[in-house]
Amino acid sequence: MPDFKCPKCGAILQVKPGTQMATCSFCGTVTYIDRSSALFFYLLPFSIEENAAKGIFKRWTAGPAQAKDLETTVKIVKITKEFFPVFRFRRTVAGRETVYAKPAKGTLLPGMQNLVIPPGNVVVYDEKASVGDAEVIQPDIAIDSYLPELTGDAIDQSLVYFPIYEITYEYKNKTYNAVIDGSSGEVHTTSSPTRSSLAYIAVMGLAFALGLLGGLLGVFVNWLFFILIIAGFFAGKLLAARVVAREKPAVPEVKNNG
Repeated sequence: MPDFKCPKCGAILQVKPGTQMATCSFCGTVTYIDRSSALFFYLLPFSIEENAAKGIFKRWTAGPAQAKDLETTVKIVKITKEFFPVFRFRRTVAGRETVYAKPAKGTLLPGMQNLVIPPGNVVVYDEKASVGDAEVIQPDIAIDSYLPELTGDAIDQSLVYFPIYEITYEYKNKTYNAVIDGSSGEVHTTSSPTRSSLAYIAVMGLAFALGLLGGLLGVFVNWLFFILIIAGFFAGKLLAARVVAREKPAVPEVKNNG
């Protein structure tokens, strides 16, 4: 087994086989033991509770890009509160500090490649840290698999347990997945039930035709017909917006049926 050094003070760590967490006997730093090195070990607490996450999801289903009846017909099959492992790399690139976040667990969950770890909010993950009722996902990717693709000079690197809500939901007998960032509330999806754009295209096509007609009449008949171009543009924009928008009826809170 290789010698692991404390990432803070450089002292040799006493690591037992199979151990993933070690505490430096000199400076007390808690570290995560990767296959190749010892890393700072942190946890980013949840700042969004589960009920608030459900509310965020409900508002997302009511968005103008989503299917018109998604808000009223969606069914949450399962919602899981998790701490997902992420490697954080702090590096100096062109004289400025840059932070990279990479998943430490193989996953197809949406958004895991684009997580942003807010500065200053992490806490040391040791025996005193509480994860509450959240499931802790164990890493299965070695940190050295990312090193060749990173630029700049290393400042430090760490393993951070990132808070997420994993949501499985159904719409018209199809299953979809979404992830809500438990820190910022951002919603991540790969595919989702989106609203048809046919009506929008039809309205904009009509507006274009009106503008084209105005241009032709303005050239061959009277310049006043150029007003049709302006009218067509604004009418198309207004009508298209009205097609996309919809009245949001009062509906009961989306229930967790998982």
